[in-house]
Amino acid sequence: MTKFVALLDRAVLEVTGPDAGEFLQGLITNDLEKIKEKGSLFAALLTPQGKINYEFFIVPTENGYFLEMAKGGLDELYKKFSLYKLRANVDISNLSETHMVFWLAENCELVTPEAVLYPDPRSSELGQRAIVSVDHMTDFCDGLEACSPDDYLAARLTIGIPEGGHDYALGNTFPHEACYDLIDGVDFSKGCYVGQEVVSRMQHRSTVRKRIVCVKSEEELPESGAEIRTETSLIGVLGSRLGKDGLALVRLDRAGKALNIGDKINADGILVTLTIPSWASYDFV
Repeated sequence: MTKFVALLDRAVLEVTGPDAGEFLQGLITNDLEKIKEKGSLFAALLTPQGKINYEFFIVPTENGYFLEMAKGGLDELYKKFSLYKLRANVDISNLSETHMVFWLAENCELVTPEAVLYPDPRSSELGQRAIVSVDHMTDFCDGLEACSPDDYLAARLTIGIPEGGHDYALGNTFPHEACYDLIDGVDFSKGCYVGQEVVSRMQHRSTVRKRIVCVKSEEELPESGAEIRTETSLIGVLGSRLGKDGLALVRLDRAGKALNIGDKINADGILVTLTIPSWASYDFV
């Protein structure tokens, strides 16, 4: 029986209208055309300085697109889209009161009214997600096995997939630092979008100093936000954590230097080991 859990910190916007596709394509980091093949898309709206302001999954619907995102930023993104809309024939709706987001640990075939299932575009190992009308939640949940939000977190930590607001600060992190270039969150051949010049420059100049790494300890890790340090310097910040496992955004050069000389690395005084996610192409330097 497939395990599932409601992701209560997620919410949904809907973008509809004749110009919905063109409107989104001109703003987001990824190429909306990919959605035809993949069924879903991971993307972000950046600041003019090229940093991640809002990140979301995009899912096609009959009349446009669902955007699944962190609930805390939904109202702000709604206002931002309303400003960008100008004369575009687009309608933007806040569905936070009428729809919920679920995670399913495995891919499965469900036929449920008012439920949209889609693969997690960041990794095939992260199962499926679903946007479900609250009026049809009972039908959707029937035949599924409820699990804990920690099950979703554990799956994400095992693979090493980061999320904004948990593993890096929204508004202060470049897409490359959040590994968008490796988990298909950015397209380097599409047309212009907000912040594109900075992203393109980082891609071609290989100037990425910070990256996401996996953190493991022999004892329970401290709370998220704890400093990751060597004996002499600050190298990063702990993000998501569950028991002895976590993720962190670190300076690869400083971590590499510590590893080369045998300098101990700690999170708020607790000794930790840092490793690179298996899907990543970078390394400690």
